Amino acid sequence: MMFPKKVHDQIYFWSLVFLAVSLPLSIFFTSVFQFVLIGNWIAEAKFREKWIRFRSDPALWIFLALFLIHLLGMTWTNNLDYGLKDLRIKLPLLVLPLVVGTVTPLTKKQTDLILHFFVGAVCVATLASVFALTGLLPGEINDFRDISLFISHIRFALLIVLAIAISFYFLFLNDEKLPVFLRWFYPVNLVWMPLFLIALKSLSGIVIFIILTYLFLLRLTFRIRDISLRFMVFVFILIIPLVSLAYVGTVVKRFYTVDPIESAEIDLKTNEGNLYMNLSDRKEIENGHHVWMYVCISELEREWNRVSDIDFNGITANGNSLQHTLIRYMTSMGLRKDAVGFSRLTDKDIKAIEKGIANQIYLKKFSLYPRIYEIIWEIHRVRLGYSPNDKSIVQRWLYLEAGLSIAGDHFWTGVGTGDIPDAFNAYYEKVQSPLETDRRRRAHNQFLTFVIAFGIFGFMACMAAILVPVWIRKKWDSCMTVVFLVIMGLSMMNEDTIETSAGAASFAFFYVITIFGPHYKWFRDG
Repeated sequence: MMFPKKVHDQIYFWSLVFLAVSLPLSIFFTSVFQFVLIGNWIAEAKFREKWIRFRSDPALWIFLALFLIHLLGMTWTNNLDYGLKDLRIKLPLLVLPLVVGTVTPLTKKQTDLILHFFVGAVCVATLASVFALTGLLPGEINDFRDISLFISHIRFALLIVLAIAISFYFLFLNDEKLPVFLRWFYPVNLVWMPLFLIALKSLSGIVIFIILTYLFLLRLTFRIRDISLRFMVFVFILIIPLVSLAYVGTVVKRFYTVDPIESAEIDLKTNEGNLYMNLSDRKEIENGHHVWMYVCISELEREWNRVSDIDFNGITANGNSLQHTLIRYMTSMGLRKDAVGFSRLTDKDIKAIEKGIANQIYLKKFSLYPRIYEIIWEIHRVRLGYSPNDKSIVQRWLYLEAGLSIAGDHFWTGVGTGDIPDAFNAYYEKVQSPLETDRRRRAHNQFLTFVIAFGIFGFMACMAAILVPVWIRKKWDSCMTVVFLVIMGLSMMNEDTIETSAGAASFAFFYVITIFGPHYKWFRDG
């Protein structure tokens, strides 16, 4: 033993704290503190005690099987280099449960403190994003994805949803009295983080947040003792999805409500006498207006080059055609694309166009409407025959289509741990996919990825490794456990959640904290 037990215990605890803080702030330090944890675990020795704990905990064995399945998948893989890389990414699934599961269990007070630090770190990450957005921190924000400074915006969104749930728990469900600072911090956090989540525009995060909130309200309903009131609230909650669907339907209808084109009423010249380009057969629209009607390139070029340092024939900050972005933006405002229409643009509009913002509604930071509109626009463009590249929703459909095809071809045994990228590359080449090489990605569905890698029985083994410990540890009624599993389960439907270092570390960390940690009651007593 390198240090006294108390010192090792402190190193262990604070390493977990700093690991929790690193998850939203630094991929590098996420790895560093995992090394500190395993180093401290080895230096502490006491392997006999640890072996006894390991041997007596079937939940630990079963969860460790998740990593062992990936290790076993190396036996029928051809791409050993990628397989070894994948095992390195998945190391948190081995290291964290082995360390946390074989040392003295954390107390609830310690676990609470770890969760407090995590929420604080997520809040710091959101504030850093805002500072970068306003220019107070260095960094160029050209797209909503750039708002996440430290990790991918999708991973960040999941951590934000988790932080919101933890904030709610400590504010409303926790039996113990919070320190004064946290009694102020958590209410502010519950207002701020959902707003930031909308600004981040991560559809996965927003949908998971809505579903989690909905499920929690359903559970809360059954705490109402008055049967009549419970029924009324229950009916109200059931209406929520219908209202949401009606809203989406309204946005779709609004998108396709387009200005009619009457040939006899089409103006052929601008106020200056220049000819318009009127391409009524092209169906691109922005906010119900035709993009390629009433376009005068010569006047736009002249007016634009008067007010901007970016050439009219150049590209925007996010790499798109400035000319096309300007035309789309003016169309979204209902303007004719000529000198008169250009005169209606403000300095704010010019700066937005220079950044690559192609529709005025995208300037709305705290609204769901722009993100829903963008999804409809992407689908509409592809239906018109345009490339699916850079269209995230359409690309995800193509990824899912590829994954289902590969899974069907290797249903029983899978392709092995290391051959997943090779299988996708072969599929894209076989079908002559319209996706560019750097856009040809994996399934973006963790469940499907398990099937592709290990076959149907391997998939069942992976799911058992994740879910069976919950029953063994009797955590099916622990609030933190259920919240974590719902968030991760939903994310796995739309993401390869544990196929990146940040994702695997986040999943493994909160798994061991919630399943192998203390029980968190859903409601206060009394």
